[in-house]
Amino acid sequence: MKFTEVKKGYDPAEVDDYIQTLENVIKSYKEKDNAIKNAIISAQVAADNVIKNARLQADEYKLQIVRELENVRITVERERAKVQEFQDVYTTLVSKYLRKFDDSDVSDINSRLDEIDRLIDHLMASEVTPGGSLGGSAPPPQSPPQDIQEDQE
Repeated sequence: MKFTEVKKGYDPAEVDDYIQTLENVIKSYKEKDNAIKNAIISAQVAADNVIKNARLQADEYKLQIVRELENVRITVERERAKVQEFQDVYTTLVSKYLRKFDDSDVSDINSRLDEIDRLIDHLMASEVTPGGSLGGSAPPPQSPPQDIQEDQE
């Protein structure tokens, strides 16, 4: 901006107008500065509130999870007691109704199977006649041992 020269300096009205323009520009910048500062403060307050609410919500979730874990623990203990009770009942039933199966039982079964094998060998060695009767001198079939007859009844 150029000012008109007068006898004693620049034109006071032009200088006053220019000063007023500068003051308006400065005022505008100050308003923008204040708006920016207020926006920053509002953003900071909003961020603080978001963080505060997130922490509160996280604390609530933690409490809820702890309660749920305690419920799971109680359920696990109940199930553990049920398993123990089942084991006790099972053990009682097994010992009450089943006899112990040991090596002597296996030996007895194997002896009976050997006897059946010998009987089959003897029958196979005998001659079979066309009418389906055994020829030769095959011994009569033996009756099963006494304890097998008792098991069949």
